[in-house]
Amino acid sequence: MRTTCMIALAMYSCLAGRAVTAQESGYSDAEVKAQFVEAGMFCHAEFIRRGYRRAFEMAGCDTNRYARILRELAVENTNETKWAIASLGRYKTTESLPFLYSCATNAVYGAKALKAVFAIEGVNSNSVAATCGYLAVTNAFTQQMDYERSDVCEWLLKEVSTSPSLTYLKPLCLNAAVDYAQNISIMHKSLDEAICEADPTYRHSKRRLEVMRSAQNRCWNPMLTNYVTNAINELVAYPEENLPD
Repeated sequence: MRTTCMIALAMYSCLAGRAVTAQESGYSDAEVKAQFVEAGMFCHAEFIRRGYRRAFEMAGCDTNRYARILRELAVENTNETKWAIASLGRYKTTESLPFLYSCATNAVYGAKALKAVFAIEGVNSNSVAATCGYLAVTNAFTQQMDYERSDVCEWLLKEVSTSPSLTYLKPLCLNAAVDYAQNISIMHKSLDEAICEADPTYRHSKRRLEVMRSAQNRCWNPMLTNYVTNAINELVAYPEENLPD
């Protein structure tokens, strides 16, 4: 690791030595892409940020050009796809939206793509529909990828529950979240808490009991098993027949 850091420092020093002003744009698209790739090789967060900033400067600080380059890089180099997509959310060009929407149901990149969409155009009927599609994907997800998916779902539930202008989207988001929790998700605790927060009637309902029972066979650690079991026991003791739908 120390050797890697020293190499990265040397690389960055060479780049800094030939720095140009932010207004210069005499670099080719290929050179900008190479700089973006090199930035990701640094071992220190500050150097990574500076490296990405340098790539933007090499594109002449032209947001539209840089976003186009990132979209191309995301397709050409799959090792860089996730980070290129994440950067598209930072530069917020509407021209990136078709590409980001096309990535929205990808198991590996979907979370980053949707976060970029939200950064560019916020929460609306289009971005919510894309998120619902993402939550419904049944392809195999690693624990980390499902954590990222659950994180997007939980964030969206909070947005539609706390913003009066988004109230009309709340039923759709809740239905998608409950379906996801019941049939797919393996991150039960945080997701369950987010649904309960968004819809207080859900906490003591037959819907939640059904979801918890379905989730039992997807618990992958003792904490989740205990959480789901305790929720079921609490709901059954209500008693179950008296629970509202």
